[in-house]
Amino acid sequence: MSCKRLSMGLGRCYDYEDKGQNLNNILILELAVGIIVSFTLLGIFIWAVKGGQFDDSKKAMDGLLFDSEEDLRDAVKKEKKVKALKEKKAKKTS
Repeated sequence: MSCKRLSMGLGRCYDYEDKGQNLNNILILELAVGIIVSFTLLGIFIWAVKGGQFDDSKKAMDGLLFDSEEDLRDAVKKEKKVKALKEKKAKKTS
């Protein structure tokens, strides 16, 4: 048998032409799957935009307009408390 053997395969004789054809088939399959997945994700994104999933501009504006000074002070106190707890935990571990 005058088949040029490759190191791949379990006792099978693959010649270089067969391997090239297999690679072409794999590339075509990967390209097809990639295109299908891409269009599916694009469709889901368009569906979400049309459904109003990303429409929260009113919420952002209301948050800016109706936050009181007390709410802001509470947020700063909470951030300081979290920072102090992280520092305390870091001191315990070191």
